[in-house]
Amino acid sequence: MYKAGQYILEGGTSASRYPDIASVINRIIEKRIAAGKGAVGFLNPVLYRHADVLNDITNKTNPGCGTDGFATAAGWDPVTGLGTPNFPKLLNLFLSLP
Repeated sequence: MYKAGQYILEGGTSASRYPDIASVINRIIEKRIAAGKGAVGFLNPVLYRHADVLNDITNKTNPGCGTDGFATAAGWDPVTGLGTPNFPKLLNLFLSLP
């Protein structure tokens, strides 16, 4: 990772997931524009109303600092949030919106 003018070693999935999610949302915006629709705006309200368009992760923990960390659970959890993106489902949802 490049931070404050230096390359640093960064651990964890967040450093890789944010660009992945951004690219998925960008593709959805491109498809919406091609369909004559606008950008998606603030995503959270739509995602929380339609969490079924994400892959819910329901097993494992995020161990660290000598602990088991947080556990995943059905629905929102502190490890995976609402889950991982499912592009076909996300695309269908956002294309169905005005």
